Order: sequence, then C-alpha cells, then structure tokens
Amino acid sequence: MPRNSSISESPVRHTRIGTRGVPRAQREQLILEVAGQVYARAGYESASMDEIAELVGVSKPMLYAYFGSKEGLYLAYVERAGRELVERLIGAWSRGAGSGSRLHALVAEFLAFVEEHDNGWRVLFCEAASSRPLTEQVAVLRGRIVDAIRRMLESSRAGYPPPASDAVAHALVGAGESLANWWLEHREVPRDEAAAWYLAVVQAVLAGTRAGQAEAG
Repeated sequence: MPRNSSISESPVRHTRIGTRGVPRAQREQLILEVAGQVYARAGYESASMDEIAELVGVSKPMLYAYFGSKEGLYLAYVERAGRELVERLIGAWSRGAGSGSRLHALVAEFLAFVEEHDNGWRVLFCEAASSRPLTEQVAVLRGRIVDAIRRMLESSRAGYPPPASDAVAHALVGAGESLANWWLEHREVPRDEAAAWYLAVVQAVLAGTRAGQAEAG
C-alpha cells in the first residue's frame, strides 16, 4: 500500500486551516485528520467540538451537519483509521513471495502504520471510551483485523485450519497490540528492532501451532 496515506499525523495546529472553497469530501478528510489529533491528545471525553471546528476553520454546526454528533465524528475517524490498517496489512501479505517474507512484510507494515499514524493507533487501541457504541466500534475493527490475519493463515503454505487459524490470529493480534502500545511509550527503541522482536514472537507461535498439529495428527 502507498505510504502517502490520507491520515496525517502532523501536530495539531492552533490556527484555522480554512476550508472555504474546498470540496465537501476533502473538507471531511481535513475534519477527520484534525479530530484524530484532538482525540489522541485529549481523549474522547475531553475532546471539544469547538476546538475541532476552530482548528479546521469551519463552524460547529457544520461539524454536526457532516457527522451528526461528537460520537459520530469519533466513529467516522475510527472507521477510517481501522480501514487503512486492514488494507495495508492485506497489501503487505499479498506482496510477499514466501511465508518468511510475507511474515516480515506483515510485521514491518504493521509497525510502520503505528509509527506513521500514532494518533490513529492511540485512538483505535489506547482510548478507553466510556460510550458503548464507541467501544463496540473498536471491537468490530479489532475483529476485522483478526479475520484478515485468520484468512492469511488459512491461505498460507502451512494451511492452518480452523479453529487453530482463528485462535492463532487472536494471539498474534493481541501480542501486536500490546507491543505497539509499549513501543509508543519507548520510542527510543528503533522500529526495526521492535519489528524483529514481534517477528520472533509470531514465528514462535506459528512453529508451536505446527508442532501441536503434527502431534494431534
């Protein structure tokens, strides 16, 4: 997947961006970009629609006209960030030539997303939203990531069958999420080093799964 993503992680600017004459679709993306930065910095509960409107350079009523509510804006941002992550993981897997290179590409792309779009990651997996629809939406996106990994495992040369493919996918996603959250607090660790650690965990889990299947067979 190309790296010039629609999700930008530049610092929140405290001047109006201005959107006069900008097409609606482009304006919506600008709103989502700024909203993600504000949500990541302040958290959902403390994020202000007034601040988001001011930073983007639109009226507060326009935010509500576009997204319906603060919750609707949050859900739209989560959907966009989650969709890009899933698309990038699938693209990385499809580019790999063999199982080893596919795993390496998958891990590298995952941590590249976290590094490039740390706001998006924090909103997706670090924000403890108190509203049930918000937590449900994040859970749905986690499920989509697990499902993508499960399908990759089932289509691999090793051919992990269900339910092993589903169990391993949950284990790998959980380990990746935990590592990413840790890494965001320890940015002195180079991305390649963190990726190597995660790849070692992935390979160990897959090797153990294959051994278990062989014993069961």
